[in-house]
Amino acid sequence: VNAPDLPQEFPAIKSLDTQPNNIPIQLTSFVGREKEITEIISSLNSSHLVTLTGSGGTGKTRLSLQVGAGILNRFKDGVWFVELAPITDPALVPNTVASILGVREEPGRPLMTTLMDWFSGRELLILLDNCEHLINACAHLTNKILQAASNVRILASSREALGIAGEAIYRVPSL
Repeated sequence: VNAPDLPQEFPAIKSLDTQPNNIPIQLTSFVGREKEITEIISSLNSSHLVTLTGSGGTGKTRLSLQVGAGILNRFKDGVWFVELAPITDPALVPNTVASILGVREEPGRPLMTTLMDWFSGRELLILLDNCEHLINACAHLTNKILQAASNVRILASSREALGIAGEAIYRVPSL
């Protein structure tokens, strides 16, 4: 329909299909937890690192994915999900993050330096999932990222907190 004085073209709708991300498609609906989502988003507004803690099976991963999808349009460089459960070697945490983001190692240059340079000036949210068995490596990487990039937010999920300065801890209640 065309009408005088109305625009004829509109920008693309911001959705999981148009915003940079790797958030997996969820095959089931997400019911409830509106209070938790609101509180976590509020924490992310005031803290660069929020860690969802709780025992296994409380829904930390699904909650973080829901939060990430809900605020995707706030991050021009996207929301990136990093699944750490299959990683057993702490030294591979930076490589895993770099791989998800498409950052390639440069000859003669440490990957961590390349990765921190890549983060500089970016606006994105990283969902670090299942950090509990790699706490020290995740804490070290997270601390480096947050020092290198003021517009990066990290939402981590773990059975225990990362234990770094500025971390906001959100205890996920049982369902």
